[in-house]
This record gives sequence, structure tokens and C-alpha cells, in this order.
Amino acid sequence: MYFKTGKHSIRKVESLGEYITLDDGSRWQVSFMDKTKTMMWMMIDDVSVAPYIGNKFKITHIKRNETVEAAYLQG
Repeated sequence: MYFKTGKHSIRKVESLGEYITLDDGSRWQVSFMDKTKTMMWMMIDDVSVAPYIGNKFKITHIKRNETVEAAYLQG
């Protein structure tokens, strides 16, 4: 379960946007349909994390106003 919703910065984008790590150490698996967006996201970009359904969350890139669906993995 993930409780640190709100504003964060990206620490790492891996596997052509499939996985992202945030400044709090949390690691996320981005949905297949959305990884074309996250592969363009950069370290230190600001994002916002909000609960969605079950272990799914919506992560929004603040400057680009792009939202992706992601599953919380660890952190």
C-alpha cells in the first residue's frame, strides 16, 4: 500500500518508460499503453501521485499535464 500521495520528483525512468522511481524511493510499473509518455519524462521532473483503483494510481506530469496509470511495486 502507498500512502505518500501528492507532489514528487522523478528519480529514474527505466526500460523505455515502463518503470519509474520517485524521490521517496517508490518504484512504479507504468501501464503498457502509457509508457510512450513516461519514456519522455526526465529526472527531477515534478509529478503528482493520486490513488485510482486497487493498487493502481494516476501519476501526472505537472508541466506536461500528462497522466498515466501505474501500479505501485515497492519503496
